[in-house]
Amino acid sequence: MNLDRLRTFRKVIELESFSRAAEELFLSQPAVSLQIRHLERELGVVLIDRHAARAVATPAGTALLTFC
Repeated sequence: MNLDRLRTFRKVIELESFSRAAEELFLSQPAVSLQIRHLERELGVVLIDRHAARAVATPAGTALLTFC
């Protein structure tokens, strides 16, 4: 598990936005999406519900947040 991916995940949830997380982390939005996708594949669960207006943690994502 990559710590940068966990940090990115936490920032996306905190800001409820992939784009705003990318800005704060000085990454591109596609790079943030790729990190989240890799983390989800590694863990075998969906961590973020991607709604039109915001990104929110799934139950699995909420559980992961307690550890990062």
